[in-house]
Amino acid sequence: MKVAALLLPLLVVSEASAQDFLDELPSSRRLNGKSTVLAFGEAGVSAKDSTLTVLNNGKAIALATVLDPEGYVVTKASELEGMKDLSALSSTGDEINITLMSSDQKTDLALMKVDSGTGTPVRWADPNNAQQGTWVGSMNHEAETLMIGVISAKRRSIEGRSGVLGVLLDPNDDPKEMGVAIMQFGPNSPAQKEGIREGDLVIRVEDKEIKSRKDISEEIKKFAPTEEVRLKILRGEEGIPFKVTLNYMSNVFDMLDRNQRMSGLTSKRKTGFSDVLQHEIPLSPMAMGGPLMDLKGLAIGVNIARSDRVTTFALPSSLVKEIADKLKSESLGND
Repeated sequence: MKVAALLLPLLVVSEASAQDFLDELPSSRRLNGKSTVLAFGEAGVSAKDSTLTVLNNGKAIALATVLDPEGYVVTKASELEGMKDLSALSSTGDEINITLMSSDQKTDLALMKVDSGTGTPVRWADPNNAQQGTWVGSMNHEAETLMIGVISAKRRSIEGRSGVLGVLLDPNDDPKEMGVAIMQFGPNSPAQKEGIREGDLVIRVEDKEIKSRKDISEEIKKFAPTEEVRLKILRGEEGIPFKVTLNYMSNVFDMLDRNQRMSGLTSKRKTGFSDVLQHEIPLSPMAMGGPLMDLKGLAIGVNIARSDRVTTFALPSSLVKEIADKLKSESLGND
């Protein structure tokens, strides 16, 4: 009897094959387990049918939300920068042509075009009905699996950041002397890519003569990421003009930030949005551009930025529709 009593717990554990321990929730019932996803039924089907995967040289870089039967879709604009060989995967797995039509700097939305009849247009819902704790779902970066979470904060704006040169400046600058020395470069430094070197003195930014780090900071803050800034560099006795396209803070310095490194991959642009819904679905940056669905399979927004390990931002549907209509009107006017 004692032997049987000892074996009984082992038998119970072996029967609960989906569990490592008796007090664990079966994997099928966890956040993105089969049973949980099944409970979203219609939302999962709608999300998949209304989502395309945007590819560059065959590699997934973003998702896109199907807007209408004419083939207009929206995605995250900053993920397309520098990408030339673009295509898309439909919900059925077919690779299709996709064309960039226009983009909006403020919202980071891009309007693209595929063949008419591709995918199923999203059905929009009022984002005002999404409160903290509301269940939501989105497709993963390959638009194959529904990911599930909740609205995790109040709807709000996210303050923007200026672009960066990607340089570390001499802390011992002398306001009485012209110029500030560049001591180091951050990873992916746009200044370094343009040929600026360690030890160079920044003596002018645009039309401003530079005498301190504060001078440089105040001038650069006037420009957004992807905007071009004119610099004058003193190298030895030679004054050399440069034009530098500023990069995103996160794209240059995040890998130096311990907290950001622990968060894993995040979006290049994750600030500067006038209106966002925040949720905690663990999506990758490549999943931005896809629809954010409610339990009824209606889209309350479009995912726009993976901010950190537990934070993803989505633009509310009302704003997406407004910007999409504006971009569509502009693109049709240019035809």
